[in-house]
Amino acid sequence: MIRTTDASRSSSSSAGALLSGPLLALGVLCVALRIPMADAFADGLSTAEWQPPSAYPPFAAILFTPAAWLPPGLLRAVFVLGNACLLALLVLLSCRLAGLPARTGPVLAATIAGLWLEPLFQAPLPAQINLALACLAVWDLGRPQAALGKGFALGIAAGATPASAVLAGYLLLTGRVRAGLTALAAFTGTALLGLLVLPQASAEFWARHLPLGDWSRLWVWAVPLTAVLIALVGRAAARGRQPSASNSSASMIR
Repeated sequence: MIRTTDASRSSSSSAGALLSGPLLALGVLCVALRIPMADAFADGLSTAEWQPPSAYPPFAAILFTPAAWLPPGLLRAVFVLGNACLLALLVLLSCRLAGLPARTGPVLAATIAGLWLEPLFQAPLPAQINLALACLAVWDLGRPQAALGKGFALGIAAGATPASAVLAGYLLLTGRVRAGLTALAAFTGTALLGLLVLPQASAEFWARHLPLGDWSRLWVWAVPLTAVLIALVGRAAARGRQPSASNSSASMIR
């Protein structure tokens, strides 16, 4: 039986190695296809001061303005490789949040599929923001309940994409009051900072643009939601198999 298990593990490792090669090739091809868009993105940041879309509060401009200070060549590399790495990180963090095994093969496959299928590079700068902020929020949600400052990173993410503030309400409703209040406090701090640095833009955003927010960019949250759904389905299936196993054991005892 031990030999059979070892053989199955060996075959599984070989299959994973064979699959990783084509996946990496697809990933490299996908990244190469994104380079022309990265050129346009870098030129846009180099020729003018970046102003975020109306769907984002002024705090987002404060948070991501340093990107405009990078040389165009470095900015292109950060944009193309950074997006791919952030998507892989989001998949990994989502698996951990849902309690799924974060194996290299499935994480790599999900990342490559995301690079080819989602609108990641159709709206370059907004997508870059949302990936980074989604990683920050999912990382914070997955931390232990007693972790120092839990909720703060979520509040920072909500300060740049206010729709994420819904997660602070989720923490409060599920009894994680300290983390929820920390998130709300951090979110309020980002709004006050934006009001202090960019008062006119802040007033215009909170009064006019917030109700019209661009909800189409919330696609990044499909990654953790999918991971949670897969985990729930797997646990339900495991619970469904338990009675049959116990009945089998009982019949053997008889």
